[in-house]
Amino acid sequence: MAIVFELWAECATEEECEVLIKHFDGFTVDLLTRRTISFHAGHPYPWKTSMTVSSRDLSNAGVRTLDDAIETTEVGLQLYHHLKKGPPFRFARAAWEASLIPMAELNKYVAPLLPGECRLELECVLDDALYKQFGSPKWFFPFREGYWWNRYSGEQYKPLYSSDQAALNKLGRSLFPEYFKY
Repeated sequence: MAIVFELWAECATEEECEVLIKHFDGFTVDLLTRRTISFHAGHPYPWKTSMTVSSRDLSNAGVRTLDDAIETTEVGLQLYHHLKKGPPFRFARAAWEASLIPMAELNKYVAPLLPGECRLELECVLDDALYKQFGSPKWFFPFREGYWWNRYSGEQYKPLYSSDQAALNKLGRSLFPEYFKY
């Protein structure tokens, strides 16, 4: 089963979503590593007001190496930058399997803080109406006119269990064989 790094976005109408798909479909970026990444955008059946943007040029197994983390972080930055210049939408986020958290489930990520304050524990972009609907969550900043975001912080690399740290994983298995059974 593939693990896909993607941008997930939801729009108010099917027409807005079609325009957003056209904005992203065929988008390419040249990474700092000199790799070119090409993107495909489309509807995840049957949702006509939602869309995903992904690339077959990226890892399909999550972050398994430091290079995976660096490249997908750069891709995340590029996708958000392209979104910033794009047509209207309601909600968007770039992440591994971003589509697993649709707009309808955002309320599960709202955490209360002080009385009258809350936090949305998800890196994403919200339109003004959603931002207000969720209580103007703290630590959201202007993204573009009419939009707010909890700034993207990039992807994480964890050396244990990664595919590029054979010696470290061998040490872990020798010191803690009961925990490293792979």
